[in-house]
Amino acid sequence: MATAPSTVAIPRWQRWDAAEERRPRTAGRRWLLRLALALPFAALALQAGQQGYAATGLTALLPGGVLLTCLTTGVVLAALGERLVAWQVPMRLGLPLVLVPVLAYAGSQDLTAMLTVAFLALAVEGFVHFAVAGRSDGAVRAGLALAAAVLCDPTAIVYAAAFAAVAPFVAAERRRPVPPGWAVLLFPTLAATAGWALLDWRLTGAVEIALDPRGLSAAAGGAVLAVAHTPLYAAIAVVYAVRRPRALAGFLVPVVGVFGALLAGLAYSAVTAYLLLTVVALVAVPRSPSRRLGAFLGTVALAQWALTITWPPTSPAYQDWLHVVWGF
Repeated sequence: MATAPSTVAIPRWQRWDAAEERRPRTAGRRWLLRLALALPFAALALQAGQQGYAATGLTALLPGGVLLTCLTTGVVLAALGERLVAWQVPMRLGLPLVLVPVLAYAGSQDLTAMLTVAFLALAVEGFVHFAVAGRSDGAVRAGLALAAAVLCDPTAIVYAAAFAAVAPFVAAERRRPVPPGWAVLLFPTLAATAGWALLDWRLTGAVEIALDPRGLSAAAGGAVLAVAHTPLYAAIAVVYAVRRPRALAGFLVPVVGVFGALLAGLAYSAVTAYLLLTVVALVAVPRSPSRRLGAFLGTVALAQWALTITWPPTSPAYQDWLHVVWGF
């Protein structure tokens, strides 16, 4: 049975059209761009190896994991660049993401972080499209991206639960029948989690679930600290609060995920949180911002870059990388 197209008008500032995001035009040139963006990270990885630094986690487990990490970073940066160019967003807003040491580390050594950031950013983008335009395909994209993210990092199940929780409120605000977004958002993630747990049980004979709650105050403090490190994310949240309040619920889910991960005692990295919130902010920047808004966001981006240089987010693996490779 054919589905009637949505009659909800999509605001100009949040329209989504995959065809217009193709920059460069041909697939061959796009792959050349991705490889060019991956090369600096490959050079950093080579230098780290020569200094005696050994990658850990998924990067170390996979054959050629370091090269795969660098290529993934190139793909993520190229896709983000396409979005900024297609939506006529000033490229200077990418300063606090591209020219910071935390991306140099994660982009060359932490495949799990880069994959998780990419999938969760796609999930937020899909949910915002669902919330603003009332289109079910946005919820489907978000659900599939969350399922992929949970295979990289179990923390993603917290994000899926948060998206599913706010979906009914978005539907209620629209005051019109909408597809069951909560089921579309949550079911793929639950299926992926169950499959991963079953595989773990078949291979090891046990499923390890270790929760170590840190308390509400500590979890809330960690979430506030993550936002404090990313003022650009906070600035975009203000834009959504003014223009599209119902989309704000989906935009704030990454902070809820940070809080939930800390509260449940799941694996958490302040470096990954910084990258995630910054990428989400860049993905969600309104289309063709006015000169005043562009200047404001550019100033915030510059302030975040300076803040990150003087007060960087930390993690044990990142600190080890700095010590071994750079002597800090």
